[in-house]
Amino acid sequence: MIDADVLVLASPVYFYSIDAQLKAVIDRTVARWLEVKNKDFYYIMTAADEDKSAMDTTLACFRGYAACVDGAKEMGVIYGTGVYEKGKILNTSAMAEAYEMGRNVQKRIKKSDI
Repeated sequence: MIDADVLVLASPVYFYSIDAQLKAVIDRTVARWLEVKNKDFYYIMTAADEDKSAMDTTLACFRGYAACVDGAKEMGVIYGTGVYEKGKILNTSAMAEAYEMGRNVQKRIKKSDI
C-alpha cells in the first residue's frame, strides 16, 4: 500500500458497514499510516438493498480512512445495489462501471509513466 499509486477499497455491505476483512487490513496500516501518502482512491460497494443510501455508512468508512492519508484523492465510487446471491452482480451497470474505472486507472498509470 505504501508503494501503490492507486488504492481500491471494495467491500460487500454488511449491516451498513465494511466487512471485517477489509477493516482488519485498514487497521493493520496504523503502524505505518504516515507512509501511506498521495493515493488515488476508488471505492466499490455491493449490497442486497436496492437503495444506494444503505451504503452511506460504508462510503463514510472508506472516506474516513482516506481522510487520514495525506494527499488522498477520491477518484470514483461504484454502487452495486440489489445483489445478494452469488453471480447476481454479473451483467449489471456496476460491472460495466468497474470495467471502465479499471480502464481509466490503466490510462492514468500509462500517462504517469511517460
